[in-house]
Amino acid sequence: MIRQLFGWSKPRVGEIITTPYTLQKMREYGLDIATLEDVFRHGVGNKYRIVQRYSNVTVGIYFKTVKRKPFQSQPRYVITTCWKRKR
Repeated sequence: MIRQLFGWSKPRVGEIITTPYTLQKMREYGLDIATLEDVFRHGVGNKYRIVQRYSNVTVGIYFKTVKRKPFQSQPRYVITTCWKRKR
């Protein structure tokens, strides 16, 4: 209940993989992998999209889940694209 009141939540876990298209968009928007990881772990979103609001910009990602193999301990996610907009 306290998490719901204050907006605290556990960070998402799993391995993050980027595509060449995502790397291109990261260069265009001036983003780095640490920012995308922060958005993924702590952002708010639905099944395929996550958005994180910072003081003067909003950063978002689209991602998809990669099927787990039996020996993998953590899920894997592919970030398909990202964007950054001024607030």
